[in-house]
Amino acid sequence: MKRLAALVLTGILTIGIATGCNSGNEAKELVLDSKHTAMPDYVINSSPIVQETYLMAANYPEVLASVPCYCNCNETAGHMSNLDCFVKEMGPENNINEWDPHGIA
Repeated sequence: MKRLAALVLTGILTIGIATGCNSGNEAKELVLDSKHTAMPDYVINSSPIVQETYLMAANYPEVLASVPCYCNCNETAGHMSNLDCFVKEMGPENNINEWDPHGIA
């Protein structure tokens, strides 16, 4: 199980690094499905890699939910998976009702 979690986390990091390595300085627009609450200012005003990670949490919640959180936020904030660091409240159809600022830390 730990091996699977490590592979999933490696995949997430690889995607994040690959998407963060673009040659231009052009800004990427965050495109969220209309079922989600809009990105909050603390995400919009953060780095592009943080923005992309929040977008990934919206688009692939099952992937982040399968990765345990290792920063001890389970003890301080009650987080059970990596998804909890980005999403505070999710609706029945995986629609994000509230974002969590923990992911920008």
